[in-house]
Amino acid sequence: MIRFLVVFSLLSTAIFGQSDSTVIASYHRNAIYSAAGSFTDLDNWNAGGENSSNISLLLRENWTKKGENFTTVHLLEGNYGLSRQAGILTKNADKLEFTTTLTGSPKTTDWNLSGQLNVRTQFAPGFAKGDTTRTPISTFGAPVYGQYSFGIGNNSWEHWQVFLSPFAGKSTTVFDETLREKAAFGVDTGATWRFEAGAKITLNYTQQLTDEFEVTAKSDLFFNYWESISATDLNLDIIAIYKIRKALSFNAHFQLIRDIDQIDAWQRRSVLGVGLAYTLQN
Repeated sequence: MIRFLVVFSLLSTAIFGQSDSTVIASYHRNAIYSAAGSFTDLDNWNAGGENSSNISLLLRENWTKKGENFTTVHLLEGNYGLSRQAGILTKNADKLEFTTTLTGSPKTTDWNLSGQLNVRTQFAPGFAKGDTTRTPISTFGAPVYGQYSFGIGNNSWEHWQVFLSPFAGKSTTVFDETLREKAAFGVDTGATWRFEAGAKITLNYTQQLTDEFEVTAKSDLFFNYWESISATDLNLDIIAIYKIRKALSFNAHFQLIRDIDQIDAWQRRSVLGVGLAYTLQN
């Protein structure tokens, strides 16, 4: 999978290099680096409560290159958060994701043939809430979600990127032997991976609303052709950053996940905080 990711990225870059030398390719980079935290220290506090601290780290890099024949978009996302309350340290955020999209550049139409590769995993082991045995239910490489899609895309809008694929595949790979034996993430007992065929929709949105306020959002929908519509996978990620000072900002991060192979329930995460943030656009 990793080798395929590297080959796909190099291939897209090589295609740009073969463009007509008279055509000047445009390049755009949008990056967000953020670190936010909160701390509560109580001593003889009559109203009750516990000492607590939270920290959240966020990385989002978006590279877009438009040539005569193709547009390539690379998106790298990383998010990690820790919370400590009453002396107990828990993880409240963990995501590592890379997406590459290759789309034909608009000529006579805004919609063009497009291919997309997405790989997602996590940085560190995860544990069930309230588990004192510290038995991992997930870890780096378990699971690794891969999505391989071919369809049509539109990059002509200023703030939106749209990808529609009726030919999409989703793989779930579990490299951890212990989790494989537990049939985790919908993979059969003892098996390493599972493959699903279906359709996919991806929406990306980025806008600098004011000099201080920026919003980015990404939504992925995957429909398995052999399962009911209620089993549709959804992954929604919204980030809003308001700059109070040059490096000081107010951050809001919202995530919504629906994947019955993980848990038959909606997963929601909301984080509000003040911290350091750096954004880059060129």
